[in-house]
Amino acid sequence: MLPGGMLRDVTDQEVATYEREGVVKLPAILALDIVERLGRGIDEALYRQWNEGQVQTYNASEAADQLKAAGVAVLSDPRAEAIGNTGRGRFVSMIGAHSINEVIRDIALNSPLPRIAARLFQAGKVNFYDDQTLMKEPSTREYTAFHTDEPYYHLMGGQVCGMWVSPDVVTADSGAMRYVRGSHRWGTYFKPNVFVGQATFGKGEDYQVQLPDIEGNADRYDIITYPSEPGDVIVHHSNLIHGSGPNYRADTTRRAVSFRYAGEDVRFKFHKSAPPQPHHRHDLKDGDVIDCDQFPVVWRAKAPAQ
Repeated sequence: MLPGGMLRDVTDQEVATYEREGVVKLPAILALDIVERLGRGIDEALYRQWNEGQVQTYNASEAADQLKAAGVAVLSDPRAEAIGNTGRGRFVSMIGAHSINEVIRDIALNSPLPRIAARLFQAGKVNFYDDQTLMKEPSTREYTAFHTDEPYYHLMGGQVCGMWVSPDVVTADSGAMRYVRGSHRWGTYFKPNVFVGQATFGKGEDYQVQLPDIEGNADRYDIITYPSEPGDVIVHHSNLIHGSGPNYRADTTRRAVSFRYAGEDVRFKFHKSAPPQPHHRHDLKDGDVIDCDQFPVVWRAKAPAQ
């Protein structure tokens, strides 16, 4: 039986696509009441709870201005520059909104998303790891530079994904997500970047390398853009390269939450490259199974009847 709010199951073909390409778009899989609630939760988190609780917030538009003033390259293009400063929107995000927002927490823990993760992982257990709540307001100039999520997490294992869910109609012009298909199979781990440009930051691990200039050489890579409708879910592997463009639209906000889940092969692994998350409270050590109050088990296969 499908969980409440799940309109259909993940197909075998979609599982195969996720394994092969590292990303799959699942059209019309969530009931609209879930995504409508999510939209209200995003607005509450980013407009009214910005300074509430111990969560990491990031105004990428402010950061882009600071980086440019310091002589650090920030991704841009003529259409984005033409927006100017008058009426310019913001690109903002929050890590761990579930720790302060009841709607986002309820969807993270109790919606069909954990079941979807289990189906794609083909795992007997799924943990919730974290969320990133994002918004590109109308006329936002900033790109989300191509990056992978892996260096931002304290995890190791192949069953780690982000589930990108938006309550808005998202088009290429409003910042639809872009993915380099198959890049999770390159066997390469990349340093984190400044999100609005390709410059790296922080203390990377010795095995992490800088991401190539994909934006400047897009024709060399197998890039797919996934516009989305409310009710769609886009799922990507944590080591898949992905990013998005500006929100050029003056009449549309692009809101989303990326819910992060982990399967049964995942263990805790401290990464020097991962920024501190003040809402993370646990005593896990390298190699530990991550089951704990901070990273709860949100789906488990039922034991067969005896």
